[in-house]
Amino acid sequence: MRTTSILSTATLLALLVATPVMAQSAKDAAWDKSAQPVTSSNGNCVRTKWQEASDPCLPATAVAAPAPVAAPAPAPIPEVALEQRTIYFDFDSAVLTADSKTKLDALGGVINSSAAIADVRIHGFTDQFGTSSYNEVLANKRAAAVKSYLDGKSRLSSTVAEVKGLGKSSPAEGCGEIKKRDEKIACMAKERRVEIEFKAQR
Repeated sequence: MRTTSILSTATLLALLVATPVMAQSAKDAAWDKSAQPVTSSNGNCVRTKWQEASDPCLPATAVAAPAPVAAPAPAPIPEVALEQRTIYFDFDSAVLTADSKTKLDALGGVINSSAAIADVRIHGFTDQFGTSSYNEVLANKRAAAVKSYLDGKSRLSSTVAEVKGLGKSSPAEGCGEIKKRDEKIACMAKERRVEIEFKAQR
């Protein structure tokens, strides 16, 4: 009985010691002689334990492509009221007035302080007096006068500004009913003008 007890104890100890050794030997995946993991006929890796990050049979982790960086939105063009971008002229004249120069000085400052402005459009108009051919020439002279002065105040090159004389403006409402020449000329004051429009960077 004592011998049986001793043997049982010895056998139990041997099992306890042998079990971790067997478990240790089963930790790795099966490898062939060329140091490649062994796979079954259906392509599965032969292994006795999931090896987490060290598992040679785990599928490769796809590297996510970096998210595209959105281009910054272009800076907005400064908002300048139409009246501040309109230059008025005296009757039958293409000479800038003092008030017109003050407006153009301010517009030159706006252009210089905003990189969003790439160019300007300058359109000249006349009132209803005179022939169409005469007024087309006069409208171009007015636009050219504005362009020349603004070029001296702003960073924009004179070669890129769009200048156009559009001739007679649309007749001012109510002026057609006036018979006296001097009163009609005064009524059409808003028609004798040049309008300036900013063009944005593309």
